[in-house]
Order: sequence, then C-alpha cells, then structure tokens
Amino acid sequence: MKLCPCCSGKTYDMCCQTFISGILLPQTAEQLMRSRYTAYTRCEVAYILNTTHPLTRKQYNAESIKAWAASSVWKKLEICSTKKGCASDTIGYVEFKAYYSDAEGDDHIHHEYSSFEKIGAGWLFVEGEVY
Repeated sequence: MKLCPCCSGKTYDMCCQTFISGILLPQTAEQLMRSRYTAYTRCEVAYILNTTHPLTRKQYNAESIKAWAASSVWKKLEICSTKKGCASDTIGYVEFKAYYSDAEGDDHIHHEYSSFEKIGAGWLFVEGEVY
C-alpha cells in the first residue's frame, strides 16, 4: 500500500483519501491542512477550492491552482506547529513547510502559517501568511 503524501505515516486510503473523497470530514485543522497538501499532490482542485473559506475563496482560481499543482513535484510536508484547531475548537492555526520542485527542477520550500475556521462540522482554510 502507498503511504499518504501528507507524511502522516498512514496509507493514503486510511488518511487523506477519506477526506478528499468526501467520506469523512477532517476533525482538526491539521487534518484539513494535510488533506489540502495531499490534494495539491493529486491535482484535486475542487477539494482545494471547496475547503477554502467563502470569504477568501475569491482570491484563488482553479486554473492557477491546477497549473502550480501539476507543474510541481511534491516531496514532503512538515508540520512545524499547531495552535488550537482541535475537534472542539472553532479556530486553528497550522505552521507548515511543503517541500517541492518546480517545472525547472529547482527545489523550494513553501513555508506558511495558515489560519482555519470550523463552520458547522467542517474545517475551512481562511488564509495563510507565507514566510
């Protein structure tokens, strides 16, 4: 079985696939962050947009997400820290580093501090501050 791209140590079908396919909702901000990273590795643009808060969703477009996701070789995700974002919280923060290579083969680290909001039973990405 193939390990999940989010680096959780679980298999894809027992980890992010359950969220991306809509079988389960992420219960924490970190689970949503991991599943969004995995969605980038698999060019699951609809999931990325659908898990973005409606107030900030207009800042993103499907074509640019798909272009970046498809032209990148995603190497690993590192969770640096989390604050709040548990199942009982309504806000959460995740600092992460996403390691990837671009279309030219140059290595990059996307280092971001992201905020999340839980609306009803579902977590949504609000915005991120890139370092």
